[in-house]
Parts: sequence; structure tokens; C-alpha cells
Amino acid sequence: MRIVNLVLFLILIGAGIYKWMPENTEFSGTRWSCNELSTGFTSAPYEKYQEILERDLFDFASSSNLTLYQSGELVFKNGDREKYELLYELGYKTVAKNKISLVYKKIDWHRQPKNAPIFIRDIESLKGFEFDLKYMIDDGQLYFQNRIKNEDKNFVCFAS
Repeated sequence: MRIVNLVLFLILIGAGIYKWMPENTEFSGTRWSCNELSTGFTSAPYEKYQEILERDLFDFASSSNLTLYQSGELVFKNGDREKYELLYELGYKTVAKNKISLVYKKIDWHRQPKNAPIFIRDIESLKGFEFDLKYMIDDGQLYFQNRIKNEDKNFVCFAS
């Protein structure tokens, strides 16, 4: 009887450890589509924008590489609009159950806005930038949030 109790106790302990162990999510081969709208800019260089509309397509090509296609539109306060398109190559490593580390490796412009040199400079400055995000996948939706809960990169993506 002691052996049966010991086996049951070990199974219970194992199940508890398994439940609380961080699990790595396999993103490889998945695609996610996201939309983001930014408004209410407070920094002087961005005050000329009324809003920035952005559509992102994350393509997790392998277990360590990610392609991000981004298209968007800058809407100026004077009513002008400029579209842009670019392609990012990123490296990634899933750190733990709900955390992912990303690094911008390459940035290719397909269409640059003509009257937005600071916006272009800010995008190009991302090359080599590393950052961590929290994520959650729930019912075909991928939620990203800065690890410090800063709203700079909080958005929802949908499986595509």
C-alpha cells in the first residue's frame, strides 16, 4: 500500500510541476496580422501628425527568424497623407512561457514617405535594437505587451 501511495504522490507532484513549468510556444510556420492606430503625439517632431495607421504581418518563417511586413499611412494635421511600406527581418528567441526576445536585423523600404525624414530616421534606427515582449495566445489571437506594461507596443494580432 505504501508503494501505491508513493507512486500516486509522485504522479501528483509531477503533474503539479508540469503545470507550473514555463512552456515554449512554437511560432515557427505561423502568420499573424495586426492593425495599430497611433494618435495624440506629444513629442515635437511627431506633433505634425494627426495619426499613424499601421498594418503589420508577422511571418514566423523558422524557429529563430521572423519577417515583418508593415504598411501604413501618415496622416498630417494639415490633411496630407503619405503611405509607406517596409520589410523587417528580425531574429527571435522564445525566452519563457509568455516572453519573447526580438532583434531587428534588417530594414528594407519599399515605399518611403517623402515629407517625413524624422519618421524614416526613427524606423532606420531600429536596426540592431533588441527588445522583450510579453505575449499571450488565446482563441486565434496573439496579444503583445511590453514587459514593463508600457503601452508603446501593446497590440492584438489575428491568425492569418
